[in-house]
Amino acid sequence: MMKKLSLRFTALTFAVLLLFASVMMASAATGTLDDGAQLFTAAQQSDLQQRLNAASEKTGWQFIIHTSNDGVSSGSMESHYDSYYASHSYSADAIMLVIDKASDNRIILSYGDVKSYFKGDTGRYDTIKSAMKPYLSSGDYYTAAQVFIEKASGVSGMGKPNMFVQSLKKVGPFAGIAGVIAAVAFFFVNRSRYKNMGKSGTYDLASNSRVDLNEVEDTFVTQHTTVRTIQRDNDHDSSSPSSDGHSSGTF
Repeated sequence: MMKKLSLRFTALTFAVLLLFASVMMASAATGTLDDGAQLFTAAQQSDLQQRLNAASEKTGWQFIIHTSNDGVSSGSMESHYDSYYASHSYSADAIMLVIDKASDNRIILSYGDVKSYFKGDTGRYDTIKSAMKPYLSSGDYYTAAQVFIEKASGVSGMGKPNMFVQSLKKVGPFAGIAGVIAAVAFFFVNRSRYKNMGKSGTYDLASNSRVDLNEVEDTFVTQHTTVRTIQRDNDHDSSSPSSDGHSSGTF
């Protein structure tokens, strides 16, 4: 009886382990290559697919490369290919390179937790784009795609940027120096004020006061307010990355 129970328990444990392994394999991130513009040869597609899979497994992000001949303008790239992403069953945490051959526009879009690795305009998008541009300019889309996978995969190892440190970098050292000068000035002004309190600067009320009830002069103050409307440019600057890390801007 005990032997049968032991065998059943062993079989059940083995079945559970198989089920767990299959779930883990199914949930492992895999890359996607959608070469709608047919920029790559069959051999290049096979190689890029392997690279996309390896980067996805390494980072936990889904790496996507999508090429098209949609002819989308630079100002519409983000919204147009956001719709493309939403229409497919891609992972919530993903990074996607889009090459629109017809318009010669490119863009990198990130989704889910991946956005936080690019948040705050850390220059990480610029690093990837700068590395890709020489190959894109010469029409070597294959090498450019390889560079995208390599550089974007490396961002995962950098970790999420510290937004406080990023703010300090933007402000620069001059703000710190100005703050120190202001603090020192504040200290000495208040020190002098309390040191001389009651000793100087008192107002002689008796010598400088006069009461005249027979002559009253009312002085009216007229206030003029000038209103100037500042025109704000709400147009999307597609060349600049979004501050939330979602888009690299077209390049």
